[in-house]
Amino acid sequence: MNFLDYLYYVIIVICFIVSIGFRNLWKQFFWLYFGITILVELMVTFKVDFITTRIYNYLDLFCICYFGYLYFKEIDHSKTIKLITIISCLGGIFFILISNTNYSIITGFLYSIFLIFISLFWFYMKISNKNREDNILHFGFFWFSSSLLLWAVFYIFRMFPMYIFVKTDIEFSYMLKITFQIITVISYFIFVKGLLCKK
Repeated sequence: MNFLDYLYYVIIVICFIVSIGFRNLWKQFFWLYFGITILVELMVTFKVDFITTRIYNYLDLFCICYFGYLYFKEIDHSKTIKLITIISCLGGIFFILISNTNYSIITGFLYSIFLIFISLFWFYMKISNKNREDNILHFGFFWFSSSLLLWAVFYIFRMFPMYIFVKTDIEFSYMLKITFQIITVISYFIFVKGLLCKK
């Protein structure tokens, strides 16, 4: 593991600790999200016998359900969020079942599009709310949405070239990997900011 790998684990553990340490975060089950993410990463890192890269697809499905629930509750039980979550989850399962590889790239893409949609939808709903009195920067979901949006956009740029250039241009593929690691760490730092918000 390199320095960025260690930094990634440190920031995830910090998020996990913060999500447990602040009681107001318990109802949103952030501890569950970070706990499962840490568990998956540890199993992959220590190369547990029965684990393949397919586990990341299962993590994608879990995250779709989790963030779908989170934003569904946040945006007044939005039927739009409920519908897009169900469609994304069913679509993800379908593409996993028909995939010829351990990791279904289409399911990963679908997960990214899902995150982009719910993030932008939250921004739209909050900005269009004429009764909003507080600065949008004071809301935890502003930082959550910014974090998810940043990560999802770069994940798409990382994912497709990863399969195209992994054999033809190893140096470029490595550069994409490092860039994505940096973006992932930055995204989690932004997420920590959201966890520390009072609203």
